[in-house]
Amino acid sequence: MRWLTVGIALMLVTALVLPALAADEERHSYITVKDVTVRLDKADAVVTMNYTIDDGIGFLVLLLGKSDLKQKALEILNFDNVSVQQLDLERIEVRVKDASNDYGQGSYWFPAHGFGVVVPSLTVITPQDVKHYEDVSEFPEGLGYFA
Repeated sequence: MRWLTVGIALMLVTALVLPALAADEERHSYITVKDVTVRLDKADAVVTMNYTIDDGIGFLVLLLGKSDLKQKALEILNFDNVSVQQLDLERIEVRVKDASNDYGQGSYWFPAHGFGVVVPSLTVITPQDVKHYEDVSEFPEGLGYFA
């Protein structure tokens, strides 16, 4: 009877851990990125990432708290000077202070930026334009804009 209990416990742990170890390019641990939107607002940016988390992990996140989810999501986004505006099991929204270089007179430059995974759909929104990229791990070139 004891071996049966140990066997069931090992199967449960394996069922929770193995999906997290899968090597998809859009994945970081138990998070799979769906899309990222970068909305540029003067020198700052509001970045929203939609994602899914592995089955079974959602319960653990609710039980143990969102600190690990927050850390992993921020590792994926890979920005400095971040304040988290919203975080749940499907989405994070952050404000990035000074994401762009301010050249004065309303002229800004958003530099190249690398993400922690391949992002299936990246949208960068400026006051003048919307740029869309697919399957990128970095925003390859900078982007100039006026605000």
